[in-house]
Amino acid sequence: MERASAANLNERPILASFRRWVALRESISFDISDNDLVRVYADMSSIVETMLATPATTTHEFVAQFMVVCSGEEIEYRRAGRELYAHAQTLVGMASL
Repeated sequence: MERASAANLNERPILASFRRWVALRESISFDISDNDLVRVYADMSSIVETMLATPATTTHEFVAQFMVVCSGEEIEYRRAGRELYAHAQTLVGMASL
C-alpha cells in the first residue's frame, strides 16, 4: 500500500485519480483472472469518468486526462474523447461546440 506523503495529501483530484488509474493499468498481467480483469477495466472506466467530471485547470491535469482517454495509438473511450476535446477548447479559450 502506498504511503500518504504531504505531496500526496495536497495532490489535486485529477492527478490523484490519474495515479490510481496508472496503478490499475500496471496491475494487468497475463496471469490475471478474467473476473479480476473485468473489475480492473470497470474501475479504470470509473476513474476516467471521475477525472473528466471537472475540466483541467493546469497543463498537468489536461495531460493526465489525455493519457487516460488516449492510449497513444487510439482513443480508448469515445465519449470521454469528446469531453476531453471540449476541455481542450476551454483551455485554449475557444467556446465548446
